[in-house]
Amino acid sequence: MNQKDIRTRRVHFTRINGGPIIKPGPGLDWEAGGVFAPAVIHENGKWKMLYRAYGKDKISRLGYAESDDGINWIKDKQPRVLPDKSLLESSGIEDPRIVRMGDKYLVSYTAFAENKQYVKTKIRILETDDFINFKHITPSFMNHWRVNDKDGVIFPAKINGHYFMMHRIEPSIQFSFSHDLKRWSDAAVMLAPSAQKWESAKIGAGAPPIKTSIGWLAFYHGVSKNKKYSMGAAIFDNNCPSRVLYRLPFPVLKPELLYEKEGVVPNVVFGTSAIEVDGRYILYYGAGDDVIAAATINKQALLRALLQYPVV
Repeated sequence: MNQKDIRTRRVHFTRINGGPIIKPGPGLDWEAGGVFAPAVIHENGKWKMLYRAYGKDKISRLGYAESDDGINWIKDKQPRVLPDKSLLESSGIEDPRIVRMGDKYLVSYTAFAENKQYVKTKIRILETDDFINFKHITPSFMNHWRVNDKDGVIFPAKINGHYFMMHRIEPSIQFSFSHDLKRWSDAAVMLAPSAQKWESAKIGAGAPPIKTSIGWLAFYHGVSKNKKYSMGAAIFDNNCPSRVLYRLPFPVLKPELLYEKEGVVPNVVFGTSAIEVDGRYILYYGAGDDVIAAATINKQALLRALLQYPVV
């Protein structure tokens, strides 16, 4: 191992509280099968979260929670968003991500349907300004209506007048753009699996990107051949976000603790929100497809590490 590897491998997330911050509620059948994929917003001292809840009936819904510190959460006892009556969501709604766009919040998520009429997974969008009333938007991606697509993540700002989205058509992260959230461009590869074992099988978009001085920071998940889910980090160009500038060759978070290595699905850390607070990033992630946890990393240390791995 050379000196650069020794120095940068020390850059990794540190778990907050050393355990889950949200678990399935006792007696709540609609989330008894696990809570994960947290979508978090932090504004005006208040933290809000939508999360995926898997019920005893094998249907996923979106739960809602609030916090004053981002660590201690109070959950609603009823799901906040239910699958609609369309065939697109006949088997549930999964893995939300959230961004603030003007005076609205946009929640991208995966519609899941086990029927022969539609593909199993399709990206949809919810629009809300109060986390109570939600408007559905069904994106149409040029040339791939009949392709399984998921892990849709909208950038938190328009770029060159367009909305921009990362999404996953296996095994790579794709990008598409739109002027109205409804009609999207054809998908093109943004980031592909690498030869590194931890992300050699497939990769997918994680948290909504964060704009930094060196480009858009994106935390994404990588999957190994033995189906272990870890989190990686990359930087994309601020003005041309389909262009990757830097990419760490090692994971910044991997399954190591019991609640990550065991669970409904073992060996999974699946980050879906990253919040910048006081010079650090807090990553919210699902562990073992069973509970929600959080981890933190120093901002400047991470960016310095990324600068040592330019993509040529």
